Amino acid sequence: MAYALLALENPLLDIQANVKQELMDKYGFVSNGAMLASEKEQGLYEEIVRDYPVVYVAGGAAQNTARGAQYLLPANSTVYMGCVSNDHYAEQMKKAAAEDGLETKYQVVDDVPTGTCAVLITGQDRFLCANLSASEKFSVDTLQKPENWKVVESAKNYYIGAFFISHDGGYASSLAVGKHAAETNKAFTMNLSAPWVALAFRDRLDAVLNYADIVFGNEDEARSYSKVAGWETDDVKEIAAKFAQLPKANTKRPRIVVFTQGADETVVAVGDKVTVHPVEKVSSSEIVDTNGAGDGFCGGFLGLYTQGVEDLHKCVNAGHYIAGLVIRRVGPTYPPVAERTNIPEF
Repeated sequence: MAYALLALENPLLDIQANVKQELMDKYGFVSNGAMLASEKEQGLYEEIVRDYPVVYVAGGAAQNTARGAQYLLPANSTVYMGCVSNDHYAEQMKKAAAEDGLETKYQVVDDVPTGTCAVLITGQDRFLCANLSASEKFSVDTLQKPENWKVVESAKNYYIGAFFISHDGGYASSLAVGKHAAETNKAFTMNLSAPWVALAFRDRLDAVLNYADIVFGNEDEARSYSKVAGWETDDVKEIAAKFAQLPKANTKRPRIVVFTQGADETVVAVGDKVTVHPVEKVSSSEIVDTNGAGDGFCGGFLGLYTQGVEDLHKCVNAGHYIAGLVIRRVGPTYPPVAERTNIPEF
């Protein structure tokens, strides 16, 4: 079947739980922090599942975005590829993704567990502990298997998070999908993901950006790239304009650059034109958790864009709408299908 959107990246099963302070103290966690799991934290995931009521979310940035796009798309419009293990966590992730209408085509490995992220909630605070594990094992050979490449060919648009390029399989897969998109004049979109990506993987990032028809990021990611590129500016509008002018493989499409700035205006650059789009303010009393709001924004934008909407202001408004849903909930989650009514016209 034809998909409106194929997303690829590093899938993580978010395991959300309201926990006691004694658990935080046991592991030495500080509220509102984030870390990668070391050997010391390997038992954390089973512990919270055993001792607390948990909520499972099909996470990882690009998977969050794909679920957000599906919120605005007709049924069976989105598909996601990434690597998991043959374990209970993978089954929970697949189930959680399906509940949001996202079809998954996971590569399965046996030597390491499925990637997980413990989301520990204490009052209004959050702590994230990620165990990347299988999420970094995706291989380009898997992508190029006939049954998987058929999915690539069937998709009309593509989305990749820059976390994907931090390992060899994800980098090679990003280039393969980008090349296919350029050759077939389909939209290849990507997210800058985090400020450190530009610092640690500048050459890989530039190679994949060459194929990017739409680039998403936030103000910190934009400024990080500006620094490594030697642009000598922290002005987000100037950076967006420079990004839009970078060389790209598919010259049939102008590059669209979209930089969010939290509650401040979103910046969009196309060619030499830069526009700003105000964010509708949300009362602080309504904000539950801002984790995943950026992923939700990209999902909302693409949920409209992949339906052929060319008015970028409408696409940005759709992004703001989905991000607004996310920050009113715990974690990067969306209202159940049964509650998806009264969606605005944007």
